[in-house]
Amino acid sequence: MATDAYGQGIQVASLTDPPNAQTLATNLAAMAGQTVMRFANAAARAAAITSPVAGMVAYLVTEKRLTYYDGTQWIIQNPCAFVYASATQSVLNNTATVININSAIVDDTAGLNVAGHYWLTPMAGVYRLTAMVAWTGSLGGGWRTMWLNNNGVQIVGSQGGDAGSNVGSVLERTCVASLAAGRQISLSALQQSGGALTTDLPGNIAASIDIQFLHA
Repeated sequence: MATDAYGQGIQVASLTDPPNAQTLATNLAAMAGQTVMRFANAAARAAAITSPVAGMVAYLVTEKRLTYYDGTQWIIQNPCAFVYASATQSVLNNTATVININSAIVDDTAGLNVAGHYWLTPMAGVYRLTAMVAWTGSLGGGWRTMWLNNNGVQIVGSQGGDAGSNVGSVLERTCVASLAAGRQISLSALQQSGGALTTDLPGNIAASIDIQFLHA
């Protein structure tokens, strides 16, 4: 008996093959495992698929998420997060300071660590990261800057800055980075106004990190 032309291992009967209900049932079961399956939630998925195979795709109705099995674990397809600092923060003059990221508007993988002020990458891949820090624009001269960190090391291309007392009230920078799984993504700020300078709080967000997973 031949198999399908797409390399998926589905048996295809010819007109000369005798009827075989078992083969038909096996084929239907195989096709179900290679389509987008639907489950009420992750628990229902785990109960139904006790031995998942790499490449399986399942939609979770309650979570409204598309997931796939990578051979080790179920992964949310294209996860994203928007984490932010919900309070102002004093940044000392010429002192690199980690911003107190402590809240999330969306966090698909629950990667925010409030105590550590970072977001944890759920899997290896290429990410688009956008950082923002709002400063009080009328205090002090000098310059203000910010950047993203990967386990405490500055991410290339993530630094943005401005100079002067009335500019740089909002700094924003977007970069793309290849990151391993389990990396701590944090936000740092630095200013040189001559004294301590406080981050601003427009719209209840003093600073933020917007994370988009692009591809593995």
